Amino acid sequence: MNRLSLILIVPVLALAACTGGGEGEERRGPINTALDEARAEIREEFATKNMTLGRGAKGEPRAEISPQGDLLIGGEAVPLDAAQRELVLAYRTELVAVAETGANLGLDGASLATDAVGAALKAAARGEDPAKIEAEIQAKAAGMKASAKALCDRLPALHASQQALAEAVPAFAPYAGMDEQDVADCKIEP
Repeated sequence: MNRLSLILIVPVLALAACTGGGEGEERRGPINTALDEARAEIREEFATKNMTLGRGAKGEPRAEISPQGDLLIGGEAVPLDAAQRELVLAYRTELVAVAETGANLGLDGASLATDAVGAALKAAARGEDPAKIEAEIQAKAAGMKASAKALCDRLPALHASQQALAEAVPAFAPYAGMDEQDVADCKIEP
């Protein structure tokens, strides 16, 4: 084996170790393990931490929604009755679902990129047809497209929940920045 072959094969083998085993194997490399850990951390954070809404439309203080349904503006809890708290929790549920879907989509993109690079390097090392690898990556990308569509499909419910909350809790209205155009702009072709 000449020096050039060795220089090319060592990174391929290292990448193969990082991205998992061969066909049919269930081994997971450190990159995919890190992505799985990130997913779990995101899920945990969304379940236990306040959701930050940012500042209001006219620079109002930062707002947050706690997991218990408290609306905090500038660190102070807005007084809520039971019906209002239910609307805050419903909005938080929709917001978490959209945020988690978006985060997973980003992590899926990172995983797809890792898989694509690994597959391309393995194919090059084995002398495989690049078209086959491209087809496999395109199939995985189609799954991401479906996930992106699912995110867009969640936006009408988020918008409706936001509008109901803004109507019931006037203090929340400056933080209700999503409009119907935002929903319409999120178009993913199947």
